[in-house]
Amino acid sequence: MKIFLEKKLIYIIEIIFFIFLIIATNFSYIFTRRIIAIVLFLISLFCIKFIKNDSNKNVHIKQICLLVLSISVVYIMCLYIMGLYFGYYTSPVKLSFWSIQTFIIPYIVIIISSEIIRIKLYLNSNSNISKILITIAFVLLDIILTTDIKNLNGLEEYVTIISFVIFASIANNLLFNYMVNRFKTIRANIIYKIITTLYVFFIPITPNIYVFFESIIRILIPYIIYAILEIIYNKKKIVKTSKRKKEEIVFVIIASIFITLVVMLVSCKFTYGVLVIGSESMTGTINKGDIIFYKKYDDTNIKRGEILVFSKKDVTTVHRVIDMKETTEGIRYYTKGDANIQKDNGYIQKADIIGRVFYKISYIGYLNLWISDLFK
Repeated sequence: MKIFLEKKLIYIIEIIFFIFLIIATNFSYIFTRRIIAIVLFLISLFCIKFIKNDSNKNVHIKQICLLVLSISVVYIMCLYIMGLYFGYYTSPVKLSFWSIQTFIIPYIVIIISSEIIRIKLYLNSNSNISKILITIAFVLLDIILTTDIKNLNGLEEYVTIISFVIFASIANNLLFNYMVNRFKTIRANIIYKIITTLYVFFIPITPNIYVFFESIIRILIPYIIYAILEIIYNKKKIVKTSKRKKEEIVFVIIASIFITLVVMLVSCKFTYGVLVIGSESMTGTINKGDIIFYKKYDDTNIKRGEILVFSKKDVTTVHRVIDMKETTEGIRYYTKGDANIQKDNGYIQKADIIGRVFYKISYIGYLNLWISDLFK
């Protein structure tokens, strides 16, 4: 009877934890880090009080913590070495009494409390659905702490969320779940999270690495830690076949290539880029909801009839060139949407041109438009 009541209590805590994070995701302007820290601290105290501890502790905890600490430090060092190429910027939040009470202390409380909740719930959950729910809850927590989902706008920002936050969060939480399940410890998780989260408050400069490059690193680091731990501490006979190993390697390679391609296209920092069409001004040629692919403008001659991506007054537009005029200031390009009756006001010049459209995929951009409208 006691075990049944404890299991029931675990499910209740999971549901409360999950519902709280869903509410906090939608009302992030109300649920500040301090409020989240207080709520998670109370939930963790409740877990400590009413959910029994697992007395089986792993003898390798110190070595595991030292390993994770070393990899975390190397990870930060790699970011700053990459900064030698990409450059640095002054950290927006400097170490001060205000930053300590506003960011550092709440983050530490959130990290420790959330890991206590993880080990209490995860180790006592027999249902896979329950464990998946716990993992989703922790991904939601990462989204709340690192993004302002209500103010997202455009495909690039949504892909940033997916690649930098969600994918990286899933990779990290799978590692944290593995550490809890395999080694019965949260110390290594806390060390990793504190170092990789709070270093920006203690170092006055931050590497200006493009977000997608960092996201790839954040996805790979947990896998590296997992692989090293398995090699060192897996004393059982390896039962995986070589075929299974090859499949895992192929999967990682394909996933890495896919993420890299998405990075290159959506970031618009490379030769090619993508955009979601959000208006009907080119209907018939390019419809609302289509995704267009363009090649960055390379200063070569532009001809009448070409469809350009250009920016004027911070507004990105995809319209066709209908006329050109040579002036002492350079060539002026006059544009018009195929579905518009009148041509665009004014003109554009070479400095305004982003790229040339060369391909489109119909309809698949509607999801981005729907999400964008949902959060307006």
